[in-house]
Amino acid sequence: MKIGLIYFSPTGNTAKIAEIVKNKLVELHNEVEEFNITNYSERQKKIDLGQFEAIIFGFPIYYWRAPRVIRDWLLTLKGEGKKSSVFFTYGGVNVGLAHHNIKNILTNQNFILISTAEFVGKHTYNLAGWKLNESRPNQEDFEIAKDYTVKTYKRFTDEDTGIVDFEPSHITEEAVDRIEIMLKKEIPIPFREEECSMCQTCEESCPVNAMDADNGKPNRSTCIRCLRCVVNCPDGVLKIENMLVQYQLIKKATKFTDEILNSRKSKILL
Repeated sequence: MKIGLIYFSPTGNTAKIAEIVKNKLVELHNEVEEFNITNYSERQKKIDLGQFEAIIFGFPIYYWRAPRVIRDWLLTLKGEGKKSSVFFTYGGVNVGLAHHNIKNILTNQNFILISTAEFVGKHTYNLAGWKLNESRPNQEDFEIAKDYTVKTYKRFTDEDTGIVDFEPSHITEEAVDRIEIMLKKEIPIPFREEECSMCQTCEESCPVNAMDADNGKPNRSTCIRCLRCVVNCPDGVLKIENMLVQYQLIKKATKFTDEILNSRKSKILL
């Protein structure tokens, strides 16, 4: 079976799971073509989905859903009745409407969603002082990723004829839109705190073309706060303000403790 593996991974968590998925699919004697659509330029290229018998997507969760830039990109695809699966990565706070939202999008684009999964990874905002799941994904997560791949493959081949069917969520898309707007206002943007070599890596690697290397900071309204620029800066001069205050507010609002947040388990939804 020829399978397309398409993922968006600004800081590497999703790419780690994608590698496990790809290796397991190959072990199961499949041909896998991989597309890393993190760079803006890669999302401008047309992917010929017709060559694949099935598609696996991999995305991080931002503000309780797949990133808006990815949700918009998915609307350019035509599923043509093709079986698909989606795995998410997140830092342990909340998956929100991610699974419901992606099912709605893919169904509307004429994909058949047969499985989803969520994998815990170190939180991006650990770069801003948080300490969430710093050693994740770990070997246990990777084993769950292998199991997810096998179970998904069985559904691709009709050995298992099930499809994903979620219970209705009590959270509305409108409510999550408000949460996204509110959180984005509260989260600072990266900045350059000292002189650098002007290599342009930050600007070239920004997934949404928001970064301005000359000014040392991104456009605030366009920036998605993925912190890819901070992670990839070879000079180490791009930073983000300490966000411990925001972390405490989130814990208070959700009534989660550090112990709960750091004991999240990756899981498969079938």
